[in-house]
Amino acid sequence: MIGILLLILGIFMSGIYGFGLGPANRRCRTLAELELFNAGFTFVAMAGAMAVAISEGSMGMPPSALLVSVVWGTIFSLCVFLNLAALEHGPLSLTWLIVNFSLVFPLIYSFCFLGEPVTPPRVIGIGLLVICMLLFNNPKVTGEKKMSVKWLVLTLLAMFCNGALSIIQKIFAMATDNVYASSFLAYSYLVATIVSLILAAVMNRRETPEMRIAPRKYFTPVMLGLIVLVGGANFGMNYVVALLATMMDGSIVYPVIQGGGPVVSIIASRIFLGEKIPPRKAAAILLGIASIVLMNL
Repeated sequence: MIGILLLILGIFMSGIYGFGLGPANRRCRTLAELELFNAGFTFVAMAGAMAVAISEGSMGMPPSALLVSVVWGTIFSLCVFLNLAALEHGPLSLTWLIVNFSLVFPLIYSFCFLGEPVTPPRVIGIGLLVICMLLFNNPKVTGEKKMSVKWLVLTLLAMFCNGALSIIQKIFAMATDNVYASSFLAYSYLVATIVSLILAAVMNRRETPEMRIAPRKYFTPVMLGLIVLVGGANFGMNYVVALLATMMDGSIVYPVIQGGGPVVSIIASRIFLGEKIPPRKAAAILLGIASIVLMNL
């Protein structure tokens, strides 16, 4: 029962994370501003992870665990950067579609290396999730940037990095029995914050004077609110995933959270932003719900 409640919380956090990214990205004029936003929300996530770790008694970890957290935090930052770079050089819808297929990697790891059962409901649920993703990210949208070799390389690298993050987190949680779950995330987010700040500074220096970041104009109350919202949601999502790593099969956790998140984001956008839900996305929501139910049977 606790596992199911955590899974629902993970879906909710994933949806809020996606919901907050939309308006935040629209408020950023350059890649430097986007990287500064990433540094901001990873700092908030780090603060949340530190608070939980301290409340649990300690932030201490052995050197080997610290090394893993440095690797995870670095890949996390690289993943965000590659996502942004890919979006700059190619079509948005197809980019997100390919990157979202990163869930294939933890699925393969769960089925092939952990021996998790491949049941008919799970197979059908995963199939419905693929259709759901196709409907959410329509690759036939017109008026977007054209595909290129550079875009394809960046997108595939982003997909591999996303998949690597899931597998590393799963292996670490199982190897340590989740003793260091919150501490691991705290140090990982610290590394991600530092890397994002460095990237933001480098990119900002390359901008023209009028396009460089003006802190007073950038850090508006709305932007600060979005940073806190996205950072809190990202920590919540990853903390839940870490806890579920030793409680529930990865072949359920990763596709359910990754597929359920967009459903929550679309519904939240409708409720809070008044955005319309076209028939295509309404069908995707229904398929997403059906896939979640099937994968939990």
